[in-house]
Amino acid sequence: MKVTITIIKYIICFLLSILSGMVWMRIELGKPIDATSFFSIFNALYGFIIIWIGGFIGLVSFIPFVLIDLYYIKRKIETKLNQNIARILAIIILSGIITLIHYVLEFGLNWI
Repeated sequence: MKVTITIIKYIICFLLSILSGMVWMRIELGKPIDATSFFSIFNALYGFIIIWIGGFIGLVSFIPFVLIDLYYIKRKIETKLNQNIARILAIIILSGIITLIHYVLEFGLNWI
């Protein structure tokens, strides 16, 4: 029973991580421009970019989150409420760091 609860917690954290990556991409891209006629295809591209790149950022930020959760949060923080708060903050901070790295590599250095 304890294993299934742990798996469910990590699935929820995984979904929160992907959602956080999408939110950071929405913040980075800004408000979509309302295009008409032929250029309305860019509206669909905007949604595709948020889902695809934001999901990838969430996936990449989930990997260090698992390590932080296993080696720090579970061992150092005693109460369950504080563990959950630390998990949510870790997801948000890691997604923000990965988004910042993506932004610097793509626009600042033109590597991607």
